[in-house]
Amino acid sequence: MSHRARGFVRVRGARQNNLKGVSFDIPLNALTVVTGVSGSGKSSLAFDTLYAEGQRRYVESFSPYARQFLDRVDRPKADLIDGIPPSIAIDRAARVRSSRSTVGTMTEINDYLKLLFQRLAILHCRSCGRPVRRETPEIVARDLLASWAGREACVCFPIRAPERGFRAVASDLAAIGFTRRYADGAVAGLETGAQVGPGEEFHVVAEVLQASRKTAECSGNGKGGRRQELP
Repeated sequence: MSHRARGFVRVRGARQNNLKGVSFDIPLNALTVVTGVSGSGKSSLAFDTLYAEGQRRYVESFSPYARQFLDRVDRPKADLIDGIPPSIAIDRAARVRSSRSTVGTMTEINDYLKLLFQRLAILHCRSCGRPVRRETPEIVARDLLASWAGREACVCFPIRAPERGFRAVASDLAAIGFTRRYADGAVAGLETGAQVGPGEEFHVVAEVLQASRKTAECSGNGKGGRRQELP
């Protein structure tokens, strides 16, 4: 079994540039950071050894015809490099920086991360933690009515009373079929209860839904009720 199948890259006796026979194992599918003082061989290890060998083996997998159009990569100086997959390298470069620059924007890897999350990630609701799915209006109506089984639900819209008075706007609403409002936790007639002063907001009842798991009884706006079968 190769070391790649075991989950790590094995390097023995690396002597590229200023490396002095370095031997190490690097785990795959993990973030590994190489640190050290200036001149300690970090770039020689990461770029000139690991990346060079991965790129060389990747190019060798092409046909001789395709390889003639690619840059030739020399084999790095090492006794053994095993388990290394095809590799890419993002080198440092002189770029224009700003106060909003990050590692992702400087290396231009943000676009690839966005694509990765777009294709593989599953969006979850921040409030309840459940997966977010694409739903049609019919599915939303079915779920809402099913969750309100045996209870009433009022569909309302807000209106702000004009300066000419609440009674005038109440008459206009009644003329087009809206005769009820929602106030103090209950449904009542538009002119029942406390009056609404100029500039104050009140809620007009458009529909009152009587929900069950199989059917939804809907009535409201003074024009009679209707029965809607849930899909």
